[in-house]
Amino acid sequence: MKIICSFLYIYNNILPELIMKRILIPLTLISALFFTSASAVKKPEFTGCEMASTYAELAFMTFKKAYQSTSIENAKPLLKDGVAKATEASAYALIPSCNCANAKNYALNAVTFGNKALKESDLQGMKKWAKKAMDMSLDVLTATPNCK
Repeated sequence: MKIICSFLYIYNNILPELIMKRILIPLTLISALFFTSASAVKKPEFTGCEMASTYAELAFMTFKKAYQSTSIENAKPLLKDGVAKATEASAYALIPSCNCANAKNYALNAVTFGNKALKESDLQGMKKWAKKAMDMSLDVLTATPNCK
C-alpha cells in the first residue's frame, strides 16, 4: 500500500513538474531564439527605382508576348501596351528618389523599338523590333540596382 501511495504522490505532484520543466523551458528557449532571429533579418535596401523596375518587367513580358505572336493583328495591342509600360518605366526612372539616367535611356529605347515594331507590316520585321524592345526592357532591370 505504501508503494502505491508513493507512486500516486509522484504521479500527481512530481511528474507534472518534470514534464513542465522538460517541455516548457526548451519550448520557451526555442521560441525566444526564433523571434530574435526573425527580427534580426536584414531588410532589403531600396534604391527608389522599384516602380521603374516593375514597369520595365511588365513591358518585357508584354513585348515577349508580342514577339511570340503568330500574327501582326495579335501583336499590335500587345506592342501598344508594352510601349505604354516602357513609357511609365522611363517616367519612374526620372523621379528624384530614383534619378537613373541609364534606366531612363534604356526605357526610352524600348519605347522607340516598340513603336518601330508597331509600324512594321510583316511579321518578321515586327519580331525583330519587338526583340530589341525586350532587350532594352531587360537593360532597365539591370541598370536600376546600380542607381543612387
